[in-house]
Amino acid sequence: MTDTNAQGYITLDNGEKLHLFGISTGGVFTDGSEAEVYVKDIAGNQSQLWKVAEGRVITEIAIQAADGSILTTCKIYSPKGGVIASWRGNERTASDTVYNLRVKGLAIPIFKGTIMKLNTAD
Repeated sequence: MTDTNAQGYITLDNGEKLHLFGISTGGVFTDGSEAEVYVKDIAGNQSQLWKVAEGRVITEIAIQAADGSILTTCKIYSPKGGVIASWRGNERTASDTVYNLRVKGLAIPIFKGTIMKLNTAD
């Protein structure tokens, strides 16, 4: 297994954008394993998604992995562990696409315990 650098943002219903990254890995995700995504708020504080945005609604998600890497899946889990939403990403090349995944027009509420996970491949 190799590692893939990935980052992105989510937009909330109030227009705020939160930076997404892998907390203990510095944005590096081990290919083939699903890993939780953490966020940084406007002040640079890092935390789990629900701790920063509880009570808000996700309206957009954008994820970018390293050139030539594939975002296999992006999933949002409920506090009870069920999948609320799931998307498949694509391969991003330096000249081809900006994002591995960009989804607009969402209305996903964030409750206490809501998390997001990514799975990547190289």
